[in-house]
Amino acid sequence: MKNNIMNNGNESIRSVNNVGALFTKYVNSELQKIGMRSSYRHMMKPLMDSESLTQLQLVELTGLKAPTISITLRNMEREGIVARVKNDTDRRETHVSLTDKGRDMYAKILDTLAKAEKIMLNGISDKELKAARAAADKMSDNLLAELGEDVD
Repeated sequence: MKNNIMNNGNESIRSVNNVGALFTKYVNSELQKIGMRSSYRHMMKPLMDSESLTQLQLVELTGLKAPTISITLRNMEREGIVARVKNDTDRRETHVSLTDKGRDMYAKILDTLAKAEKIMLNGISDKELKAARAAADKMSDNLLAELGEDVD
């Protein structure tokens, strides 16, 4: 796969970028087959982990902008994936929860991610995987330290 941004860049960086891009491309194509837009994925886990969240909580948990959340939730509600209910005491606040269809879709997301990971790791030994994971973790730690962020 050609990386248009870094055609003449470092081979290690290109490899890491390509794996991430191809993994995402595969997952998105599989999820489209079940009628799920890629934009929905960001909200599915927080909603699955909670009985109900406000749109403001979704903004905080996903890092997405409020207008993006609003548009995405409108589409998800139209497709029967989420239900939105106004708070009786504060009509400005809307609570969002997954419907049964949304919970079924979340299960399909997890299945798709597991399948993608299995395909991606096919033929890779435990030793190779451990070394790749250690190298990727070190790369992340280096960049986080340079950005002044906590390294776990």
